[in-house]
Amino acid sequence: MSVSIEVPDDVQAALEGRWGNLALHLRQSIALEGYGQGLLTLAQVRRLLGLATRWEAQELLGRRGVPVFDLDPSELDREAALQEAVASRRHEPG
Repeated sequence: MSVSIEVPDDVQAALEGRWGNLALHLRQSIALEGYGQGLLTLAQVRRLLGLATRWEAQELLGRRGVPVFDLDPSELDREAALQEAVASRRHEPG
């Protein structure tokens, strides 16, 4: 699908003067907002931006301050329990 909007030339020039490629900036904004709100997956962000790998998508999101969690909540709980177990073993008398 292709989406287009009408932007007056002077508005485009002003925005591109600050943001560079306006179409790319808008795609990135949609990707950041969509991922941040849980509407897009990391794979969808990658495809929307034409990135080759998920790592590139994660890097872009991270640079823009969008937390990247690719685990479901049960995996996060399991990971937290493992970290607690490891930490408690370190503090046990030998």
